[in-house]
Amino acid sequence: MTKRCYNCGIKMSDLTKVNRTKEHIPAKTFFVGYPIEYKDQRKTVPACRICNEEFAKIDDQLRDVVGILNNGDPNKSELTKKSVKKILTNKKELTDRITINQDSIEVTFDKLILDSLHKKNFKGIYSLIKKSHLSDDFKLDVYSAGNDEKKLSLGAELRSEMEKMGDWEKSGHEDVFKYKMCYFDLKTGTLKPFEESTSDYIFLVAALEYNKEITAMVVAAKPEIQDI
Repeated sequence: MTKRCYNCGIKMSDLTKVNRTKEHIPAKTFFVGYPIEYKDQRKTVPACRICNEEFAKIDDQLRDVVGILNNGDPNKSELTKKSVKKILTNKKELTDRITINQDSIEVTFDKLILDSLHKKNFKGIYSLIKKSHLSDDFKLDVYSAGNDEKKLSLGAELRSEMEKMGDWEKSGHEDVFKYKMCYFDLKTGTLKPFEESTSDYIFLVAALEYNKEITAMVVAAKPEIQDI
């Protein structure tokens, strides 16, 4: 089977050796501060250097959310330190992301960047399962914090159905990243586990959970789903 970049789909064999690399799903930055055993069996997918480096520039945005939301878990203390330091030592970060109210301090994040990272990890999971690149025919959308109530409600319903379908997969350790991908079976009108042998799918759903703090639902649909 021809190896392709999980994100752009370029054949790895068409690239020079220096431009062939791999992408960790999720990025290694999410494992900072965790015990060494949490980093065993982290998942990787083929990637071209251009895609790898482009996402490397923004991976910390999602990590920073985890750090700021830290609920006192000592394993996340290093993530929190890095997140706070990055924001406090960067004038632009302070201006763009910190709002001081009368009785609270709010930290805001760019939802478009966060959504792009969720989509990246979705494509990575697809590549892990199918050993191929997600077709450009699919349109991706993210249901996560910051969406309207309708999308959040739909995301919660999808996750509830997925919870009934058995164990989740993990990358490294489930406390850092776990995921589940399903497809919608048009014949039965139900979600089913998405596997390498699955064919004739036009609607995919994945639940991604980072560091037990953030959950995002990502859906991918081909245009024909609109005609059903």
